Amino acid sequence: MSEQDDGGMPPGGDTAEMLEARDSEVLATLEPKMRAAMKLREEGKDAAAETLLRAILRGEPRLAEPRLELAHILAVRGAWADAQEQARMAVDILRNGGQWTDDVGPNALLSFALNLQGEVQVRELEEGDLFLVDKEEFTQLWNGASVLFTEACELDGDNEDARRNRTRYRALEG
Repeated sequence: MSEQDDGGMPPGGDTAEMLEARDSEVLATLEPKMRAAMKLREEGKDAAAETLLRAILRGEPRLAEPRLELAHILAVRGAWADAQEQARMAVDILRNGGQWTDDVGPNALLSFALNLQGEVQVRELEEGDLFLVDKEEFTQLWNGASVLFTEACELDGDNEDARRNRTRYRALEG
């Protein structure tokens, strides 16, 4: 039996360098798809963009940027729970250093993601009847969004949307 009996990998499994090289190859194949998805969004073809973004995430679920775009599409459609989940997962990925693109600084991108998560959360609250049904849960979710807007502002003071939202969606008294 050869020393490399596990599909060509050296004994002991993947090295960090091999994993990084494999990740780079995967990302390189996904980049044109991401560009195409963004172009489709610009053209107003959200359904086609959503299909492509989901395909990207099937190939590499650790990417925040496609999740942010998907959250936007879902929010526009009013699929608040799904939009919230995608935004939350994007924030988690970014908090753990999972930024894909170098086009935007890490604080600016995380600030954008936090603001989006907060916007989706309050939009669902504004359009629903939770205030009438469960005021305590409504207040908890509202205040959670307020915290997201504040953190977004602290990370990137130039994020005008987060500054506006922080002012508009101040924490409520219990």
